[in-house]
Amino acid sequence: HIYVQPKSVDSIVDDFAVQAQNFANSLTLASAFSAGAVAFNLIDILGDGNDVAGIISAIVGALSIVLSFGTMANVSQYKIRNEEARIVFHDAKFQGVKKAAFCLMGNTERQGVPERLNPFLAHMDAEVQKFIDAVKYYGEEDPKSFVEVYNEFKHNRNDPTALDEFDRLLTTYFITEVYHKNSYVQEHLVNIHRGCDEMQRMLSSTSEKSNSTHRVEAAHLFYRLNRFSSILATSLQRGPTRFGFLKQRRFWHWDCTVAVRYFYNMFCCASAEGPMPLSPIQTESLGIAMQAKELSEIAGGEIMRRKVQDLYQLYHATRESEIASLVFMSGFLVFTASWIFSIARIVGRAGGPTRVEEAGAWALLASTVGAVLAIFHLLRKLVILLGLWSVLGNKVSEAPTALSKENISLVRTVTMTQICLTTLRVTAATGAAVSLPWALAVQAYDDEIDAAVELPFYVALGSVSMALFATIAFFGVEYVVRYRLPPKLGEFVCEAFRDEIEDAYKMMEITPNDVDPKQAQERETWEYVARDFLHKYRFDTVFAADRFGSILQYIQSGMDRRD
Repeated sequence: HIYVQPKSVDSIVDDFAVQAQNFANSLTLASAFSAGAVAFNLIDILGDGNDVAGIISAIVGALSIVLSFGTMANVSQYKIRNEEARIVFHDAKFQGVKKAAFCLMGNTERQGVPERLNPFLAHMDAEVQKFIDAVKYYGEEDPKSFVEVYNEFKHNRNDPTALDEFDRLLTTYFITEVYHKNSYVQEHLVNIHRGCDEMQRMLSSTSEKSNSTHRVEAAHLFYRLNRFSSILATSLQRGPTRFGFLKQRRFWHWDCTVAVRYFYNMFCCASAEGPMPLSPIQTESLGIAMQAKELSEIAGGEIMRRKVQDLYQLYHATRESEIASLVFMSGFLVFTASWIFSIARIVGRAGGPTRVEEAGAWALLASTVGAVLAIFHLLRKLVILLGLWSVLGNKVSEAPTALSKENISLVRTVTMTQICLTTLRVTAATGAAVSLPWALAVQAYDDEIDAAVELPFYVALGSVSMALFATIAFFGVEYVVRYRLPPKLGEFVCEAFRDEIEDAYKMMEITPNDVDPKQAQERETWEYVARDFLHKYRFDTVFAADRFGSILQYIQSGMDRRD
């Protein structure tokens, strides 16, 4: 069944996750081509009209247009995926975070919460409304008596016996006697019963463990979440997506404004103590996640652990969405500058003034932004890869069998190939970032510069060559090294970390309810374990989506050994 299959790699929302790593590669190649176009254009100008250099400059400039457009399309798709993750959090998980904070409050603090802010009642109100709509739709008996019983429970919501009585009537009267003929209506009543069961379990699990320290912290977090609720709701980008990467947005959500907000984020500090004045949503989401983590450590128990992961996932989705806007704007600058350069060359070759070609070459200076951004993201990836390579070295020495040692050594070898490729791309991007302004400066002030005018050309040529070599080597790694990886790669990797993964399962496991199937609840726990493990060990930086997916799915499937 489609709804019980392990989640795909697209479900992973993390810092610089899976798909995002390709943007730095394409930005590097586009920036290197822009540097090459300027460098060959310089030789064309200073070399008294070298036709070969001029032709190469035009070709490389045109390739930069294609690459930058591909980057823009792919990063737009990535941004939409992260925005969809934020919507899923708001619609499916945010209420659960509020419930956890509410439960960790003391009885006195809970009784002081207005009815409209009670997360359990908000959830049950929504389910009751769905039930009433279903009753009207199917022409079933008027739910007046049910509504009266429900309103009585709401009036005495702070009395545990009122909840028990409402749930008793729900299961022994309304489900079994009044609406027993229509399974569709019964399903909505079962959802209400599930809400009652959740409320009973969560409140009872914290009532005896409450202490003054975490009661205050929980109340602080609860009201902070409620203030954040409207901010999060207005920031969501709902609506249809066209062609997989186009979406209509309000001005505040345009890529140019989001890119400016990303830089503003750098001057704002997230705090677990409370919201900072004028802090943007990325900063506030991190602050809430930090506060929830502190509360989870103080309170102990199972109630807040999963919620902390959900909040950090919201933060990563928000941050990655803003980074995607920044990458889009960099790609757009390279795309626009490459068009201006190409058109200027056409005008110049058609007999236009030389200054038109010079101005077109200066437009490519904007590609330096793309090169610098590529360097930043590639260095992030390089640090992650070096850390993973070191961890795998320890796992090789700890492997219990010769076969396990061989398999982990193979994974470590693939990791090293990625380290080498990333180093090549960092060097290529650095060369592009240096040669672009240098070549333009030589073109404009060649009489005033003492250094050899050919130097920026050779630097740019080395940048282009290294970027092309990295691309060719990538195909070699993909279709030779990765192709030879064993089909049971996911099992080999996960078995090396089995003890750690099983400990994570114990940490993420919660008391099961009596409503949902045990298998469904276990599957949800394994999903949290998979996200926790793959956030700590970033195998997505080493393997493509298919190989990385085998690791993800092996964990989600319960770590069952296969013969």
